[in-house]
Order: sequence, then C-alpha cells, then structure tokens
Amino acid sequence: MAIVKMSKFSLFAFEEDRKNLLDELQRFEYVHFSDTTDLSESNEISKVQIPESIQSNQQELSKLHWMIDLLKPRASLPTGIKALKAGLKTYSIPQLESEAENIEYENLYDKLKEVTNRLDEINQENSNIKQQIEDLRPWDSLDIKISDLGDGRDTHLIAGTLPAKQLDEVKSNLNELKYTYLQEVSTEKNLNYVIVAILKKEYNESIEMLRKHGFNRISIEGKESPKQEIESLEKRDSQLNSEREDLEKQLDHYTKHLEKLELSYEYLMNQRLKLSATENFLELKDVNITEGFIPTEMAGDFKNLLDKTLGNRYYVAIEDADKNDPDIPILLKNNKFTQTFESITTMYALPKYNEVDPTPFFAIFYWVFFGMMVADAGYGLVVLLGTAFALKAFNLDDKMRKFVGFFFFLSISTIIWGFVYGSAFGISLPFRLIDASSDAIKLLVLSVVFGGIHLFYAMGIQAYMKIRDGKPMDAVYDVLFWYMALMGAIVLLLTKMLPSLPAAAGSIAKWVMIVGMIGIVLFGARDSKKPVGRLVGGLYELYGISSYIGDFVSYSRLMALGLAGGFIAVAINMIIGMLSGSIIGMVFGAVIFVFGHIFNAFLSLLSAYVHTSRLTYVEFFGKFYSGGGKAFNLFKNDAKYINIK
Repeated sequence: MAIVKMSKFSLFAFEEDRKNLLDELQRFEYVHFSDTTDLSESNEISKVQIPESIQSNQQELSKLHWMIDLLKPRASLPTGIKALKAGLKTYSIPQLESEAENIEYENLYDKLKEVTNRLDEINQENSNIKQQIEDLRPWDSLDIKISDLGDGRDTHLIAGTLPAKQLDEVKSNLNELKYTYLQEVSTEKNLNYVIVAILKKEYNESIEMLRKHGFNRISIEGKESPKQEIESLEKRDSQLNSEREDLEKQLDHYTKHLEKLELSYEYLMNQRLKLSATENFLELKDVNITEGFIPTEMAGDFKNLLDKTLGNRYYVAIEDADKNDPDIPILLKNNKFTQTFESITTMYALPKYNEVDPTPFFAIFYWVFFGMMVADAGYGLVVLLGTAFALKAFNLDDKMRKFVGFFFFLSISTIIWGFVYGSAFGISLPFRLIDASSDAIKLLVLSVVFGGIHLFYAMGIQAYMKIRDGKPMDAVYDVLFWYMALMGAIVLLLTKMLPSLPAAAGSIAKWVMIVGMIGIVLFGARDSKKPVGRLVGGLYELYGISSYIGDFVSYSRLMALGLAGGFIAVAINMIIGMLSGSIIGMVFGAVIFVFGHIFNAFLSLLSAYVHTSRLTYVEFFGKFYSGGGKAFNLFKNDAKYINIK
C-alpha cells in the first residue's frame, strides 16, 4: 500500500524497429516516456520528427468523429438503468486492433455526406419557401397575375405599402389626380398593402405624392396570382418534407454501423498516441534513443518484451529511479478498501516520489469521520443497498466503480454511527451508546479526542519520513518537542479541570510542556545562521501553537454536523406526526417523509464529504504532506466509447 517503486530505462534501438516496438509497448501499457528535449541539444543527436501520417490520422479521426456525432443521437441505445447494466464493452489492445483493422467506413462516409448535403439543401430551400410564402400572404386576395404588375406601354401597375395613418390623406390627394387609382389589398402591422394603377402621363406626379406619404414599392416574386403561387410553394414544401423524411430514415438505418465506427475511432486514437510518442525519441544516424519509467516489479516483463520484439538488436539500461528526481511519475497501489479513497488524494495532489502515499494513512480516519457526521443508520442502509446493487448489477468502468465503492464503504461507517447514536431516519432506536440530545458535551469531547489522535498521527508520519530520510534529529526537533509541548499542555489543563487526577501528574506535565517549548524555541529556526535570528524564529515557531488550538476546535464539526442532520430528521418526523390524524394527512405525511429525508440525506452526505475532506486537507495533510507529483501515464488512449484493458 504505497507509491509504486519505479525504474528508469534508457533504450537504444534501430529506427526501422520503432513501429513494432511502439506496437508492443502499447500492449504492455506500463511505460511512461520522458521528455528528451534536453538530450537533443547535441549537434549529432536530434529529435525524431512526428511522422506526416499523423495528419491523415487526424483527418480520419475527424471523419469518424463527425459520423459518430451524426448517428449517435439517432441510435436506439439503452438509457437509464439499462444503459448502466449494459455499460461499455471491454477490449484488450490486441482485440481492438484485430477488429478495427478490418472495418471499412469510407463508403459510409461518402453516403452520409451525400445525405447530409442534400438535407442542408432541403433545409435551405424550405427556409426560402417559408420566406416567400410569408412575403406573399398579404397579397393572397389579389386576383391578378403577378406577371401583370410592373411598367406597361401606357400604364404602370405598382405594388407597395403605405403607413396606415397616411392612407386617408393619400386617398384625398388622389381625388386631385385623374389618371391614378389605388386599391387596398390587406392591412398588417400598421401597414396597408396596396396596388396603384397610374397612366404614364401622370406617373411622375403620382409617384412623388406617394413617396411623400411613405409609399414603399415592393417587387413580388412569381408569375401567377399570389394565391396560386402560395399553393405551388406549399406543394413544393410538402415534396421537400417527404424527401427529408426518406433521408432521415436512411440516416436511422445507418446507425447499425455506430459500434464499428466507435471501434475505429478508438483504434485510431491509439494509433495517434503511438505516432505522437515518436516525439520522445532521439535519433543518431540509424539508431533511436528514448528514456522513460516503468514499475520496478515489471522490469523483467519489460526486458522479455524487448527480447521478443527486437531480438538482440537493442541495448537497454534499467536502474532504480533517484527518489529525489522530480520527474518520476507517480503510480499508486493500494488494497480494495484504500483504492476507493485515492480520488481524495488526487483531488488535492499526487505525492512526490520521495514522499509517502497518504491514502492508507487517512482512509480509516475519513471513514470514521464521515460516518460520525451523518450518523443515521437508515440513511446509511439506503446508501449501502443502492451502492451494493450498482456494483453488482451495473457494468461500470474503473473510475465509476471506485466512486461507487467509496460510498459503499462510507455507508457502513454511517450505519455503525447510526447505531451508536440510536437513530434511523430520525427515529430513536431502542438501544444507543450516546444520546445525542443530552450528551452533547460528551460528543464534543469525543470529537476533540478524535481530532487529537488525527493530528498526532499526522505528526508521527512526519517523524517517520524524517527518520526514513536519515534525519532522526529533525524528527526530535520538529515532532518530539511539539508532542511534549502539546501533550504536556493538555494533561496540565486536564489536572486543573479534574481535581481527581493526582497532583504529580500536573507537575510532570508542566515540566514536559516547558522542555518541549524550550526545544521549539531553540531548534525551531535552526537553519538561521545568526543567534538572534534563531531565537526570534524559534519564538515565532512557538507562537504557532495557537494554530493547534484552531485545529482542535475544527474537529467540533464532527459533533455539530451529526447533531444538525439528526435534529432535522427529527423535525421532519414531528411534522409527519402532526399530519397523521386523517387519511389525507397520512398521504401528505408519506410524501413529506420520502422527500424530506431524501433532501436531508443529500445535505448530510454532501456536508460530510466536504467537511471530512477539509479536515483531511488542512489539519492532516498540513502536518506532513506537500504533494506535487505528476501522474504515471499509461501508454494507451483514455477511451471514450469502450473500456480498454
């Protein structure tokens, strides 16, 4: 249960073997390539250029991505519970390559392009038809052909609009004109659609008058009457809609190829990864050079793979990684219980290679604290049954399985603490170890005691790391003296609060505290070269004891959140009890019970998750852990449509 031990390798192989080598390394998976930029500064050594085939690879990926996005929304895929039960299919790298290499999708791409291009044309034409019909609607009562409008030999027949408020004045002015006639066709949105007939000899005068009153000439598209044109357009629109339905059915039919397209996509993504990996190779004439890391326990398998793939046409040097090398990638290995808590570590930061994996150390505390904050056997039982069902019935990927397993284990702690508090859905159980309603002080003391154990355990890990690194005196200065100062102060305070304790205990505690404080002052700033600097720095370090008071107080949330969730649950039950006097009240009470407790359980679980993480990150990690490591990148693509194992 720790950080996986790493070995560094330097590999020399012939350029002509690089492709086969990358193929086999991808099947091996546990290879993390190093950046070789610094090694390529020599005039004789240069970086291997990424093959031009990566461009065609990207083009093919773009095609597949487009086809998948087009067809997936149309496919009849399982949803909800069925989708979770089905999950994603699992393939090994050889299985993926074997199936995907025989998939032909170019013809399908051409057909889909043809269909979608035609659909785009139909949509554009539909849009144009809609606009034309909209333009013709105001004229549909006009009983003349559109082709008759315009400028004739002796007469001008003009279509246009007038502001409605100008119509009466225009009609009045037309009485003064002998050879101009205006016909109203329709009115829409404060506009009058009109036809104006003007003899040529009166054209200029009439047009000038109309212009002054806001007349806007309109050109109507078509030949037949507006009504006939609308009917013709609607018929064409119906034909286009029928054609669209046929094309949509074709697309629905092509969804049967979706699974193969997704396989091809994942295959090409893995191919792209191998092509991109060539950037980590250097070339010296016909020889390629690369460096990286592998788990030490897999070094033998790695060597066997090279023998099988390259025969004797290579040279490799494998050595234990320098623990202080900041470039060593981090891979965690924990048991089934602890694995589920790794997300808490990675959310904060992966450890550096010369640190310890904090996951096994905080997991049990997280488990206990979470349960104490929720502390309801009913809520825990619901989560336990739900997560157990999901783990058993659903085909989950590794990340989701760990996430569900995380809450599976936490639900057990919640049930245990629910029995300790004697609470299930806010209902008092006939047995309990602690009565939350009357033993608040006892709970507060218990929370602070747990906090002290949590803090001192974290400090102990710091001492272990210093001793492990050959600095035992640093463990004395930075941990033992703090143990003495804090424990002495705590015991001294207890002797003042509890007169039953022997006086000698208080005297011993006082001197232990004093020795610890003196040690902190003398050695807390031991790196300072000047005595005054050491003294001032030491006093400042001792002042840090005030932060421990805040740390201890932080653990009171273990009590506070457990009580808050419990009191809300009791309040929900009290409301239900008030409604139980009638059938209608019982129905409403059942609804309130279900939704009220669901809401309270959600808040309790969320609060416990956030605040337990906070205690881990601030109080626990703050004593020994800095993080900053970078993840070990398996040499495989992070699949989107399948699981790769």
